[in-house]
Amino acid sequence: KEEAERKAKQNQLKQQQLQQQKLKQQQEQQQKKINDDKKKISAAASGGSGGGGISIASNAKTTSGGGISIGKPPPGFTVESKKKGNANTIDNNNNATTTTVSSANKNNMPIPQLPPNILATLRSDNNTGEAIRPHLSLVILGHVDAGKSTLTGRLLLSLNHVSQRLLQKYQKAATSIGKSSFALAWFTDEDESERERGVTIDIGTKFARTEKFDFTVLDAPGHADFIPNMISGTASADCGLLVVAATTGEFEAGFAGGGGGGGGDSSSYSVGGQTREHIVLSRGLGVTQFVVAVNKLDAAEPAWSQDRFEHIKALVLDFLKQNGFKEARITFVPVSGLTGVNISKNDKVEDEDGWNALKKWYNGPTLLEALDGFTPAKRGYEKPLRGIVTDVSSEGKNVTVRGRVVQGFIRSGDSVAVLPVGDDATVVRVERGKAAQEGSSPYSFVSPSSTTTSSNSENGLQLDDIALAGDTVELILANIDSARLSPGCVICHPHPSLRPKVERKFEARISVMERLSVPIIRGSSVLLHMHSIDVPAVLNKLISSEKRGDGKPRLHPRVLTGGVTATVEITLSERLVIEESNECKALGRFVLRRGGDTVAVGLIDKVLSG
Repeated sequence: KEEAERKAKQNQLKQQQLQQQKLKQQQEQQQKKINDDKKKISAAASGGSGGGGISIASNAKTTSGGGISIGKPPPGFTVESKKKGNANTIDNNNNATTTTVSSANKNNMPIPQLPPNILATLRSDNNTGEAIRPHLSLVILGHVDAGKSTLTGRLLLSLNHVSQRLLQKYQKAATSIGKSSFALAWFTDEDESERERGVTIDIGTKFARTEKFDFTVLDAPGHADFIPNMISGTASADCGLLVVAATTGEFEAGFAGGGGGGGGDSSSYSVGGQTREHIVLSRGLGVTQFVVAVNKLDAAEPAWSQDRFEHIKALVLDFLKQNGFKEARITFVPVSGLTGVNISKNDKVEDEDGWNALKKWYNGPTLLEALDGFTPAKRGYEKPLRGIVTDVSSEGKNVTVRGRVVQGFIRSGDSVAVLPVGDDATVVRVERGKAAQEGSSPYSFVSPSSTTTSSNSENGLQLDDIALAGDTVELILANIDSARLSPGCVICHPHPSLRPKVERKFEARISVMERLSVPIIRGSSVLLHMHSIDVPAVLNKLISSEKRGDGKPRLHPRVLTGGVTATVEITLSERLVIEESNECKALGRFVLRRGGDTVAVGLIDKVLSG
């Protein structure tokens, strides 16, 4: 028995020795493979593809010089690396195109690029043709009851995006519930509760086409209770239409809020009215140009008063300039959304006396002319894809998502990743928001392929089933569960090097609101709003602060009071898709709120791990 036990132990020891030898051999093989890969990468960086580095050819074979082949780009498209260095050739359908790839960036996926002729047209200052029209997202802002929805409805009517027959239907229905003057607002306020209360609650998305631009019109709520919805819409905007009521008392309530009376110096007002809060929030969220519509001037005392217009203009312009807006990018226009005075020169005159009274002292642009005076937005077409989801619904086996492409581009057939969940999906169809013609709905999305003009094909500008940076889109996604998608998700390229970061901590610069009832201290809990999401957060470090205009930073302050700018470290309750603001503005701008009040707006400077 003892002999048997001894032999069993010897056999067991031999087995362990054999396993250790096998494991050692495997480790040596793995190390050898790693060393071989390093040699190949080094050779690719120094001499692949005829001395270039990384070659992207129309086939997926290894290049003659030992470089790394990435394969064939999509037809008509080129690729570009995230960092630039040694020149390399891309051979696509026998068309030589050059790009640059850094040897330090050799493991990164090149960024897909638009064809040069399309990119040149998009970058052109004179891009007013039918092939590729410039696009802007316009948010309608202002205090509650300033007439925002009515004015938006009048714009749609003036542009023939809605019919007179539909207006008559709404006028009859609105009169039956005692709200006859709200008929135009019903073009944007589609929810029954909004129509009954006469108050916009959620963002309404419409599409309008002027002589120069295609607009995505975002009608934001003006009531203080719905500021989070207003933030969601403004975060998607390039420019703003600020609607200010000229009637006595209404302007003062919207602009002054709880402090000061009307008619005084602007510095005597507190930041309480929604007009002022909307201005501060819109600037913090990236809006840089405004048309200010001084509405209801026909109901001022006296009607169409030049003095009242100039008084309002002086106060609002001063506050806009205080918050960083340039005067050259601000236009003031007197209008009446209800009667249509000074909306468009081509409109049928409903209030001829009002037009005549206005023309006695005003010779500036109409509202539509002022909107066409906007500067086209600068888009990040060459940057990696970033698309923000705002709505999700199921469509059979596929999933329909609505949102906005904030940089890059996306096309049918693309493979994409959805963050922060990390799932992959395939884009089945891309539909861009387009303005409808008279008599049809201005709210639907249409496929680019169904609206392609002859000039597109004649000029070689093939944009079928492609959505560009700045477009509001509807995507049909396959191979993903709808339960994994929600508003706030980010659609990006599936390659790891082209994805944004998913973290819960960052360093940021914030601008604290002037009217701050409770100072901010280290450890303060806030609600962080970013595009269409909001999450609890904590300011766990106050790094420095500075009084506006002082220029003297104070390190590690104990408290942040109203009107200061500060550098802080913020920790979120969950991981979010975030980026530095200089990389992607939409994922790097945020608003901090506490107890239903806005306390600060900010920019992400550095994303931190942990």
